[in-house]
Amino acid sequence: MRFKPFLILLIISQSLVAQKPVILSDFIQEVAISDLQLHYLDDPGCSIEAPWLFSGMMDLEFRPVDFSNPDPALLNSKPGSCIWFRFYFDNRSTNQFSFHLQRNLYSEFDEFRLYQKFNNELVTVRKSGNRIHPRSKDVNISGSDDLRIFLPPGENDTLYLRVTLSDESILSSLTFTISTHQSVISKDRSKRLVFGIFVGIMLIMILYHIPLFVKGRENSYLLYILYILAFLFFFINKEGYIYELTPRFTSAPTNIFLLEIFLLFFLLFGRAYLDTRNTLQSWDTILLLAVWFTVGGLCLNFTIMLIQGFGVYIPVFIQLGGMAIMFVSAIGCLFLAIVPAMILTRESFQPARYFLFANLFLILGVAINYALKDYSLGKHSLEFGVTLQILAFSIGLSERINLLKKSKEVAQRRIIDQLRENAALKDKVNRELEDKVQERTFEIQAQKEHIEKQNKEIKYSFDYAKKIQNTVLPRNEVFDNLFGEHFIFFKPRDIVSGDFYWITQNEHRIVLTAADCTGHGVPGSLMSMLGITMLHEIVNEKHITHTEEILNQLRMSIARTLKQEGKIGEQKDGIDMALVIYDTKTRQLEFSGANNPIYIIRNGEMLEYKGNNMPVAYYEKMSDFTRYTLDMKQGDRIYMFTDGFPDQFGGPQGKKFKYRPFKDLLLEISERPMEEQHRILSLIFEEWKGDLSQIDDVLVIGLRL
Repeated sequence: MRFKPFLILLIISQSLVAQKPVILSDFIQEVAISDLQLHYLDDPGCSIEAPWLFSGMMDLEFRPVDFSNPDPALLNSKPGSCIWFRFYFDNRSTNQFSFHLQRNLYSEFDEFRLYQKFNNELVTVRKSGNRIHPRSKDVNISGSDDLRIFLPPGENDTLYLRVTLSDESILSSLTFTISTHQSVISKDRSKRLVFGIFVGIMLIMILYHIPLFVKGRENSYLLYILYILAFLFFFINKEGYIYELTPRFTSAPTNIFLLEIFLLFFLLFGRAYLDTRNTLQSWDTILLLAVWFTVGGLCLNFTIMLIQGFGVYIPVFIQLGGMAIMFVSAIGCLFLAIVPAMILTRESFQPARYFLFANLFLILGVAINYALKDYSLGKHSLEFGVTLQILAFSIGLSERINLLKKSKEVAQRRIIDQLRENAALKDKVNRELEDKVQERTFEIQAQKEHIEKQNKEIKYSFDYAKKIQNTVLPRNEVFDNLFGEHFIFFKPRDIVSGDFYWITQNEHRIVLTAADCTGHGVPGSLMSMLGITMLHEIVNEKHITHTEEILNQLRMSIARTLKQEGKIGEQKDGIDMALVIYDTKTRQLEFSGANNPIYIIRNGEMLEYKGNNMPVAYYEKMSDFTRYTLDMKQGDRIYMFTDGFPDQFGGPQGKKFKYRPFKDLLLEISERPMEEQHRILSLIFEEWKGDLSQIDDVLVIGLRL
């Protein structure tokens, strides 16, 4: 029994001999863990417990990691499974240091758990990973997944790291690095200093250009500000500072989504800055296509990011499609940013050269970033490139605005010169007119007498036309016999009217319409006479007794009579009307309308039935008219009207009466006798119109069944 602890210690020591130690010293600030310094154990069900490992019972199951030729079993691990890594550290430093265990940037894991057992048998657990809240992470610097290691000088120790794999875990590129805490803090301070300077410059540029945009209302300033903001959000996400406050999102869609926003505002700003709508119209079309292509990629990556946020698996080909759109958008943006600027530079459009230089700064920054990514210059070259680009854009915007001001000043001088020429010409014309005034006074007097005589004749003709039109319109006795209680509020704008109403009876079916012909005065009255004649022919002679058929037939008659074929320059005259047929036996009401509705008030509620949105005439979007068949009840009130009342200007502010107040007015007075309703409508119309002129003929018909 005395030999059992010795045998266990011997087995553990033999197993550790095969694993190279990671040497820590005073002179090494950072050391990469190389081949055979890292062993792993596959744990598909995440069921292995840390005490089993510290007891040594599973040491022989660990296998070495060869970074140059990774084990297939390591590469084929599935998301949701776990892998244990074993580290053996030999601290040869003479001073007390704390160390950071760091994974490389391209290996994403849901969770890290580092287990360390001290001499007092206490096992500490340090956590980090994408799904761990920043406040619960062992180290919270720029959203990193560092884990702290405390190892006294001159001692060695074995630590176990359990990682939980995610969809983004790339084990083929997995590496670990050990850095001293001081070196990590020093690098982070330098990084934050550069970040603060860059963000400060960007904010200064934004604050400087906001008043310029507010003052000048120039869209290029606004898009310039949005472009800077888009890059700031992209840069903050890229540097990982957002993950000091919130758990890490799925990195790829978020980065691509923010980059798509950056590219979108770049295209919009470039289009506004270069004014391609006026300077390069063919390129402007290409830029618009690129904008919509980028918007499509933006929507796709936002959808991927949103769905992955709910834990739903996205097929790889869809994610690759989003990345492909991003790459195409990025390449297209660089091409579209340079070529139009070069063309305009050759055409001596001065601001274009600043745009060209600005984009060359950005391209140079990106190139250096990829070429020297392992050096400090390469890591910050993108920020330097964008800073120079933004400054160049700012200078170019200033020159562009100065050019616009100069062009406006030139245009203003031309206008002033033209006004002066016009004033001189006006003086000359006035002098010539004054010379001719006396000569033509006698002629004017004679013409005045002649015009007064003609006006009397025209007035007589209008009065006679009014008598003819009044003769054609139905008399009140007809309405009294057919409907009983009713009112007709009819107020022509001129002596004769383009609005008309017509009624006829065929056995137990009553046909009634309220119509508004194109125009008013003489042209409108001619159309109204034409409409009444055609209605009489269609209903009383052809015996067509359905509302939609009457309107369809009337439209054909008007188009044929006015020779309407849809050609350019032909007459566009037509009729807006509401047509009803009331069956006194079945108490059913048919309704069809051309741009005009009818209102039915029943039990204190208003029912509105809208007609088709087309006139009774040739129309570019013609279709058959619609027929409504309604069951009517005793006491229902029916209102038919033209647009003269709602469209009349008046009131305190000289605005239109409008349909909503007109409906409320009818609903309010509907319980009163029809004769009183007529009087109220007339008073309100005159009060609303006031001293303003009547703009159109007015017709409102009310019926009580």
